[in-house]
Amino acid sequence: INGYVPDVQESLSMESTMIYYAHTADNPFTDYKEFLRLNKNADKATFLARGFGVPTKSIAGVFPGFNKEINVIEHDKLPSIKNPEYPVTRYMAIDPGGSKSWFMLWIAVDARGCWWVYREFPDDDDWALPGNKPGPAQKGRKFGVKDYVDAIKTAEGDEKIFERYIDPRMGAAETQSKDDGARTIISDLDDLDMTVIPASGVDIENGLQLINNQLAWDDKRPLDSVNAPRLMVSDRCQNFIYAMSEYTAKLGQTEACKDPCDAARYMAVSDIQFMDAKADSKAQRSTGVY
Repeated sequence: INGYVPDVQESLSMESTMIYYAHTADNPFTDYKEFLRLNKNADKATFLARGFGVPTKSIAGVFPGFNKEINVIEHDKLPSIKNPEYPVTRYMAIDPGGSKSWFMLWIAVDARGCWWVYREFPDDDDWALPGNKPGPAQKGRKFGVKDYVDAIKTAEGDEKIFERYIDPRMGAAETQSKDDGARTIISDLDDLDMTVIPASGVDIENGLQLINNQLAWDDKRPLDSVNAPRLMVSDRCQNFIYAMSEYTAKLGQTEACKDPCDAARYMAVSDIQFMDAKADSKAQRSTGVY
């Protein structure tokens, strides 16, 4: 496949040393016609792996269905951006950090149940770098809880957020205050008129499967309004896009791409849904809190 595998490779260190690659059709150990028949409907990643031995990130990643060419959309083409009257229900999630920055994610859900990831924080630098290295965006910002609340309100403007979720462990972790006794991030946010709900579950595998459910579609049939993934991402959310492409869930708390995926997982296990505009916009679903 032109652009993916070479026809010829020439050594830069050994003069007159070259490698010529024979076409699959010239391989005496492969039935080329049968290979084409069996793989004619295969997606690009599968075809490259089977036909040319080219590995793809989707093999090792937690989200093999995530494809930048399919799931990423120009920000200005998001339905609720193109048309402010497009009905969506907005949610956000917080993955608080101790010594590192909080990561926050905003998702709008439409009547079809499609998630539109439209904002992330931080968005001014790389959250993770190749080789499982923390990016500069993870460094602490010298922010207190009020600073994060101010950043959230500035980003949202007059948006109506139906519910906000937070890591149930970190959010409810108690710290002792000299004047007020035990406090948590949840209680501090509540004091600043920002209600957050602990995500309803901490089962990582279940949450990841729910996200994969949103990514699922029949890629052997044409992409259309019915046959399509239900998770789309603004091209402005580059940290989330990178995390979805690289996250393996095999490195525990040290995995650099974990936090953006955790934020999405908190919303997945909390069963975010489109809420009819006729419903009371201030009403929240019955959800347990600490």
